[in-house]
Parts: sequence; C-alpha cells; structure tokens
Amino acid sequence: MSTLTVNTLDSKKLQTNETTSDDVTVPSSKSALIVGPVTINSLTVEGNLNVLDSLTVSTGNLTISGHLRIS
Repeated sequence: MSTLTVNTLDSKKLQTNETTSDDVTVPSSKSALIVGPVTINSLTVEGNLNVLDSLTVSTGNLTISGHLRIS
C-alpha cells in the first residue's frame, strides 16, 4: 500500500476515485482539498485539509495534528 502526498499542481485538472485503499497524508507545510464523497483507508492530517461533501476513513487510522474542515 502506498502513501499519497500532496504535490504542487499549478493549473492542472484532476479527477479522483470515490474509493481508494491508499493511505493519505497531508504534510505539515501543505494545504489540500478532497472533493467527496470519498472513502480512503487511512488519513493523517499534519497541515490543512478541506473536504467538500463527505469523507469516510474505512479501516485505518484518522490522525489529525493540523486542521480538518468538512463542508
């Protein structure tokens, strides 16, 4: 299982799957956006994460030492 990290994307367009078995990590000096509904295995938020719609952490851990906002 790999760990997804936040990368600088400039003006690229992205699409994501609604379900992933990957672990998601947002590093302490980064901000990220996830458009849901989405189900992920494990989530670590050290920086800032904004979630639009809903987020499910299925089987792994949810660790927040930064900021998580779900709207």
